[in-house]
Amino acid sequence: MVLVGALAIGGGIWAIKRGTADPPISFRTARLDRGPVEQAVTATGSVSAVVTVQVGSQVSGVIAKLGADFNSRVTEGQIIAQIDPTRFRAALQQADATLKAASASVAGLEVAARQAKLERDRADALVKRQVLGVADLDLARSKYDQAVANQAEAVAKVAQARASLGAARVDLERTTIRAPISGTVLQRSVDVGQTVAASLQAPVLFTIAQDLARMEVHAAIDEADVGKVHEGQDATFSVDAYPGETFHASIFQIRSQPNVQQNVVTYDAVVRFDNPDSKLRPGMTATVRVVSLRKEDVLRVPNAALRFRPGTDLIAAPTGPPSGAGAENRQLTATAPAPVAASGGTPAGRPPAMATAEGGGRSTGKGGAGGRTRGRIFRPAGDKVAPVNFKPGISDDEFTEVVGGELRAGDEVVLDLGGGAARAGGAAAPPAAGGRRGPRMF
Repeated sequence: MVLVGALAIGGGIWAIKRGTADPPISFRTARLDRGPVEQAVTATGSVSAVVTVQVGSQVSGVIAKLGADFNSRVTEGQIIAQIDPTRFRAALQQADATLKAASASVAGLEVAARQAKLERDRADALVKRQVLGVADLDLARSKYDQAVANQAEAVAKVAQARASLGAARVDLERTTIRAPISGTVLQRSVDVGQTVAASLQAPVLFTIAQDLARMEVHAAIDEADVGKVHEGQDATFSVDAYPGETFHASIFQIRSQPNVQQNVVTYDAVVRFDNPDSKLRPGMTATVRVVSLRKEDVLRVPNAALRFRPGTDLIAAPTGPPSGAGAENRQLTATAPAPVAASGGTPAGRPPAMATAEGGGRSTGKGGAGGRTRGRIFRPAGDKVAPVNFKPGISDDEFTEVVGGELRAGDEVVLDLGGGAARAGGAAAPPAAGGRRGPRMF
């Protein structure tokens, strides 16, 4: 009985150890191939019409009638709103009466001026014949001068009254709001019976887009990428309203005025496109992509391999002294990588984007090499991995170009870990979108 009990206990302990043992380490791999790699600049912006006009009112009053509504098609000169003109008609009539009164005053003063001139001339003749004294002549001359001045003042008042009449006529005409351009009404801000007050700023009644068949996107280009784009360059963009659909456009203008927000400098790129069926609407958020450089048939490595960072105990020991073309690789093999964080394979104290390239620099999968002078990936070596250094070129969302190093087409590289990754203490980041997984497991 004792022997049977001991065997049972021993068998249970062996089963528990076997069940808790780490599974064998396996690697997900991919083979390097040749193909295209694109260096692209991405930016976001909003869709808008090429010409958008806000229609306001230059006079105050009550809206008596509306001639357009949301999404209405209007033509240039069409009446789209009418402000109650009663007060402005009265002002016009008053100005007209003032002008007539001023004109009549001018006529009366002309008669007085002529009479004063006759009296002055008569006094001058009598003085020459010594019938009238010099004082009487001076008085006659003063009366004439005063009559001429009164006549000039009356003429000025006529001009003033005529100007007031013109202003009253213009104000009356401004009670009729007309469309300044042909287009589509995007917004109507007033209703019938509403009072608009035009004081320091004209109230906006309508917003009209000139032509929704020709639109544009104002994309914010980062200052690090603005040198990679130029006017006339082809571009593509997508909007959330139509997922999976790509729209084609071209860069119309790159504006020199910088936009600074929280110490981030961007420049506006105006991207224009045709919208014949009015599928895209103003205000939609667009993600613009501009291919600044494309290389065909280049050796490329999946970006997932660049993000893979194994634990120290998974790196194979160097074989032989460093010499020849592979000296740098073997020297780096003997150098332990940075400490691994407890949560996975990213070296402690360094963000994942910085951990992908030795020698510093960004590795975002977009843009160029990002300042990197050296990249590092790992090959499978039995149940361990061996580091390989290479010189990266341009990158896109899936691949990075290989421009130097010992890598060749068909070489197998590690994307991430499986099996005993938890025991190894180093887990890889998820494979990049589109990254391939190797057909076999080690």
